[in-house]
Amino acid sequence: MGNRKQKRTRFVEDRISGMPDDVLVSILSLITMKEAGRTSVLSRRWQKLWTFVPNLNFDGQERLYYLGDHRGERGFRRLHRIARTNYVKWVNRVLELHRTPAIDQFRVFFDLTEDYRRDIDNWINFAMEKRVQRLELSFDYCSLINPYPFPSLYQTRGIPSPNSLRALILKFLNVSGEVLEYFICNCPFLDRLWVEGSETLVNLKVAGPLLRLKHLEISHCLKLENLEISAKNLVSFVYFGPRITMPFKYVPNLVEMSLEGNYFEYSIYNFCEFSSYLPRLETLVLDLSKVEKKMKLLEFHTLSNLKQLELIATEKSGNASLLWLTSLLKAAPVLCRLTLKLHMYGSPGRRKVQKSPKCLHHCLKQVEMVGFVGRTIDVEYVKYLVKNAVELEKVIIDPRCPLMVGSPLVYEEIEGMQAARECAKMLGRELSLVDKLIVL
Repeated sequence: MGNRKQKRTRFVEDRISGMPDDVLVSILSLITMKEAGRTSVLSRRWQKLWTFVPNLNFDGQERLYYLGDHRGERGFRRLHRIARTNYVKWVNRVLELHRTPAIDQFRVFFDLTEDYRRDIDNWINFAMEKRVQRLELSFDYCSLINPYPFPSLYQTRGIPSPNSLRALILKFLNVSGEVLEYFICNCPFLDRLWVEGSETLVNLKVAGPLLRLKHLEISHCLKLENLEISAKNLVSFVYFGPRITMPFKYVPNLVEMSLEGNYFEYSIYNFCEFSSYLPRLETLVLDLSKVEKKMKLLEFHTLSNLKQLELIATEKSGNASLLWLTSLLKAAPVLCRLTLKLHMYGSPGRRKVQKSPKCLHHCLKQVEMVGFVGRTIDVEYVKYLVKNAVELEKVIIDPRCPLMVGSPLVYEEIEGMQAARECAKMLGRELSLVDKLIVL
């Protein structure tokens, strides 16, 4: 019996070893750099295969989580410094051994600061020399204490041509608008630009005769003042940040947009003009936390193609109501999916459930509420939607706090979530939802 197992094992190993090198390299591209590097000990055949992997993903997320668990402890700074130094040595060692003439992806994900500027500059040069298609530098937000400065325009012109670049993602480092515009104008295949947490981004013009940009995201750039967009191929835009001057010069194909932070306060008062620039918009995310009380008296220009709407609201008063959102839903006659993420604070308050206004939604088929706790405010709104959505197929109730979704901390309120679930089930029976209700 033992001999049969050994023969079967050798047979499987022979089949893998018999594959062409390019197939094995493709397989290694699907795993992390550390896992790929470990295959070098399997046999001579595998010893250098990992050095031809075209996806260089230096993901240090696991190490960051470990450091986070020890934050505040004695000796943390020393531990942190050692971790940074080891990470940089690891990246440098891999780049020394790498053999592929071109790479698809170069991704750095760790808490690095200006102290490692020389190494990071070399990494950027390496990536450009290898004609990288996706360049991502993601540093932890803690790095903003001493952020890495992306090479200036003068320095950028000295690096190898970036014309192969398709995606540029820069998080929690400092980069200027001039440098970003250089990449926009000199990367004919660039279709994704994502900038987050830059303290030196003040003005940015996204325009150009050869611009193929499809996805643009600007978030947490607190010094930003002006953003001008003229991009006929742009299909999705995400903005999270301060109030700015942001004229949409030309975005005829924009179908997805998300506006969060203080900017929405400006855009909501110019909604008619604003929405006229968005003739094809199908998906919209709005953070109403700053403006919800002021919106109650506003009328909204029709968004005739809007099919998915996500609203983020904050209520500190237990006596508040969400029925003022009716006017916004009226502006989307073909809306088929609505998600409400509700952050509630303060005491529950005591008031009766208001009578639901009549405002029929003929296309609305799915409703989801995240942050349902069973208070008057959320029960009232669910009743309104069930009464007016004549084609309703699914109601999803999620008792988790929106900010905690995906975090281990979400389970600290397990008793409160269980009570909310029971309330949701009772509400489902009251409204005769039968198999339409899903409680998470």
